[in-house]
Amino acid sequence: MFENVEDNAIAKVVNLLHDHPDIVNAKTLDLDVFQDLRRSIGDDRVFSDLVTIYFNSAEILIESIQVAFVNKDASKFFIAAHSLKSTSASIGAIKLSKICRYFEKIGKTGEITISAEILKLLDDEYREVITPIQTCILAFMPELSQIN
Repeated sequence: MFENVEDNAIAKVVNLLHDHPDIVNAKTLDLDVFQDLRRSIGDDRVFSDLVTIYFNSAEILIESIQVAFVNKDASKFFIAAHSLKSTSASIGAIKLSKICRYFEKIGKTGEITISAEILKLLDDEYREVITPIQTCILAFMPELSQIN
């Protein structure tokens, strides 16, 4: 029985990815976007603070998306997905942004029709983008690695 549930979950994710190759082919972190934002800010310490704010807000928005999913609140699902889509795109977390764009479209319909397995993609991709962002921050701000 559990194999069928797991197979069904995998099938739903595979179907989503098949239907949305833009998600599959998107970069986890677009370094050009990330570095362009860094250059536009012009102060690495301020940029590092901005990244920290992004991480904090992303975690809150992911939680909001999950709560809205559980409560079947399409409006809150849409708003949180839209906010995370925009901030992720601006920092260069392109795949995360595209997943949120898909969720945003679902929320706009007024009915949340995705499965929990597909929702897990969001959390997995967020966890995936943290490391390259932290690596980039440490590369141009080596003094931060001395703090810990």
